[in-house]
Amino acid sequence: MKKSIEKTILLADFHHPFHDKGSWEVVKKFMRWFQPDRVVLVGDALEMRTLDHWKKKAGNLKYFEGKRLLADYRKFIKDILKPIEKICPKAKKIYLGGNHEEWAYQLVSKFPQLEGIIEPEIAMKLSERGWEYIRYVSVDKAGNLRSGKIKVGKLTVAHGRYTNKFHAAKNTEIYDKSVVYGHTHDLQVYTKVHEEDPGDYHTAQSIGCLCNKSPTFMQGRPNRWVHAFGILYTQRDGFYNLYAPVIINGKFVFAGKLFK
Repeated sequence: MKKSIEKTILLADFHHPFHDKGSWEVVKKFMRWFQPDRVVLVGDALEMRTLDHWKKKAGNLKYFEGKRLLADYRKFIKDILKPIEKICPKAKKIYLGGNHEEWAYQLVSKFPQLEGIIEPEIAMKLSERGWEYIRYVSVDKAGNLRSGKIKVGKLTVAHGRYTNKFHAAKNTEIYDKSVVYGHTHDLQVYTKVHEEDPGDYHTAQSIGCLCNKSPTFMQGRPNRWVHAFGILYTQRDGFYNLYAPVIINGKFVFAGKLFK
């Protein structure tokens, strides 16, 4: 029998191995207490640094010294996947690929001989581990390109594409339904209403990130990045409540309880 309320954890933008270890530790403590029914990695869980085409284009070959894709996959399994599997053994686990994970498929398109070797879901045997993997971009039955996303009740969950100043408003226009997403590493909410039925509104919300907020490519420039994640309660009728606790100095408060 379906539960009257389903609990989901949304984890966006680890960019492993450049994840923020303090934030991840407190999120793990929260998951032990919360015991979600579903855990969703909302894209860019991996940095995919060995396939960084921006570094290659800039001619920064020194960046790639000592880095290996399969080694990064193994470390990601140890640091991120195994803890989730241990803490939430009964939860449904979904990995939404982001634009960074998509770099592997872009390389396969250039070098078809790599097919079946370097793709995240194959190299990490995600299906065998109990994870559903959804690509950032996929081809439907009609041959059209489609963005990877899932529905949790009435809420669409996607990695995201837009990074302009008003990205939440942009997402309400593009999806025309309520959506939660990562990609921008910040927190932003926008609600779209309709004149004909003011009660028929939908909301787009970004849920921050779990990565280092001062990566080398930013060169010390200020940004709006926020350590946070999503907590989603979904009712049987599909209606939901979404919360995005902000993690500051490795701690946050939820439901009157301090996690640190």
